[in-house]
Amino acid sequence: MIAWYYLVLISSVLMGVSTILEKRTLKDEHAAAYSATLMIIILPLALLLLPLAKFNINPYELFIIYVISVLSTITYVLTARVFRHGNISIASPLFSSLPVLFTVLFAFLFLKEKLSALQYLSVAVLVATSYFMIFGTGKNVQEGYGKNKYVTILLLDTILMAIGAILLKYLFILGVNVFGYFIIGEYFMAFNIFVLMILRYGGVKEVVRNIKKYKAPIFAIAVLTVAYRVTNYLAVSYAYVSLTSPLRNSVNVLITVLIGGAMFGESNLKKKLLLSALIVAGAYALIAL
Repeated sequence: MIAWYYLVLISSVLMGVSTILEKRTLKDEHAAAYSATLMIIILPLALLLLPLAKFNINPYELFIIYVISVLSTITYVLTARVFRHGNISIASPLFSSLPVLFTVLFAFLFLKEKLSALQYLSVAVLVATSYFMIFGTGKNVQEGYGKNKYVTILLLDTILMAIGAILLKYLFILGVNVFGYFIIGEYFMAFNIFVLMILRYGGVKEVVRNIKKYKAPIFAIAVLTVAYRVTNYLAVSYAYVSLTSPLRNSVNVLITVLIGGAMFGESNLKKKLLLSALIVAGAYALIAL
C-alpha cells in the first residue's frame, strides 16, 4: 500500500487544482446551486468505487456518517460562498491553516493524539500567520476579509471542518471501510444539499441550468473532488489526523496562492507568498518535529 504521506500529497495537489477551477466557475453562480450541481455529477462517479466498498456498518456508525455529511454540506456551501466573494490567495491559506488549529486541539481532546511542545508551537505560528493573512494583506476591507461577515463565515467553516475531520478519523478507528463511507457520505450530502435547494433556491431547475451551462468545468471539478477526497480518506485511515491535515493543507496553499492568485490578478501577492511560506514551514514543523 502506498505510504500515507504520498496519498496526502496527491490529495492536496488535486484539491488545489479543483479549488482554482471552482473559483473560475463560481464567478457568476450561487454557492448552493453550484454545490447541488456538483453533487449530481459526483453520485454516479462514486458508484464506480462499489467493488472496493464494504457496507458492514451498524446504525451508530451510520448516524455518525450522516452527521459528517451535514457538516460537510454546510462547510462546502460556506467555502464556495467565500471563494466566490473573496480572494483565493487569502481564503485558501485560511482554510488550510485554521482547521489545523482546531483539528489538533480536538484530536488531543477526543482522540488522545498527543504532539510535542515544538509541534504545538508550530500551530501557534500557523494561527498568527493566518491573522496577518486576514487583516494585513488587503488594500480594503472586502479584500482582506476584515470587519465583515466573511470573517465569521471563515471561522465557523473552519471549526466545522475540524469537527468533521475528528469524526471521520473516529469512524475509521471503529473500522468503517473508506470506500463504503465515501459512497454513503456522498449520497447523504446530495440529499442534504437538495433539501436546501428546494427550501431556499430554484430547486431542480437551477441544477439543470447549471449542468447545461457549465458541463466541462463542473465535470472536471467532480472528478478531481472524488479523487482528492478518497486519497485523503485513505491517508486519514492510516495516520494521525493531526499529521495528515497540516501536510495536505500546506501543499494546497502553495498551489492556490502561486497559481490562483496570479491567474486572478490579486494584489499583494509577494506578501501573501511570504505568509504562505510561513504557513507551509509551520505545517512542516508540525509533522517533522
